[in-house]
Amino acid sequence: MYSYSDRVSYSRIDKDGLLGVSDTVNAMQDCCLFHSEDVGHSALDLLKKNRAWLVSAWHVVFRRRPVMGEAFTVHTWPYQFKGIFGCRNFLMETPDREVLAFADSRWFYFDPSTGQPTRIDEEEKEAYPTEPAYEMEYSSRKVPCPDKLTLVNTVDVCQNYLDTNHHVNNGQYIRLAVNVLPIDYEVAELRAEFRLAAKMGDTMYIRTGVMDGKFYVIFTDKEENPYFLSEFTPA
Repeated sequence: MYSYSDRVSYSRIDKDGLLGVSDTVNAMQDCCLFHSEDVGHSALDLLKKNRAWLVSAWHVVFRRRPVMGEAFTVHTWPYQFKGIFGCRNFLMETPDREVLAFADSRWFYFDPSTGQPTRIDEEEKEAYPTEPAYEMEYSSRKVPCPDKLTLVNTVDVCQNYLDTNHHVNNGQYIRLAVNVLPIDYEVAELRAEFRLAAKMGDTMYIRTGVMDGKFYVIFTDKEENPYFLSEFTPA
C-alpha cells in the first residue's frame, strides 16, 4: 500500500466549502502518480520508453467530502494485473481513520508510438506488488447511456486540458461533467468510463440524461461517438 497525506486547500473546495467531487478523484490520481514516482516508474520515465498507463474506468464511492483545511490521507494499491490491464483501489480517510471515500479503477498499458494497448512489462508488474481488493461493490466498468439525451454544451479542447500523453486528462472530463450537474446535486457514487481520447482541437459535445434515478453526463464527438460516459448516483 502506498499513502500520502494532504489538506483541503481553498483552490479545491466547492461553494459549500467541501473538497470538490473532481478534486477528490484528482487526489486519488495524484496518489497513484506519486506511487509511480517513488518506485522509479514515473509517468515521464515511462514515456521515454514509449509506454504509459491510461485509465479506462473509475468507480468512486463518497462517504463524506472533507471541509476546507481538513487533513486527509489517500492510500492506493494494485490488486490485479492481467494482459494489458491493471486494477487499483483507493481509500481516502481522516487521520482518525474515518473513511471519506473509496474507489476502484481500471487502467491499461499503452504504447504512444503505435497508439495501441500493449502487454504490461514484467518489470512494471514487479514494481507494484498486489494486495487484496478492497471490500466494496464491484460494478460493471461499462457505463450505460440513456436513450434520451439533451445537448447542454460544447467544449473545444485546448492545451489547458491536456496531460503529458497529449490527451484530455481524466480529471478534466470529470470536472467538466460535474459542472453540468443540477444545482446542489450531492453525489454519493460516480462511475466513469473513458472510450476515446480527446485531443487538441477536438470539439466535445456534452449531453445529459436521467435513467433509473441516476444522472448521466456523456461526452461525444460530432458523430455522437463517445469520448467519456459518467453516471452520478445521488446521496
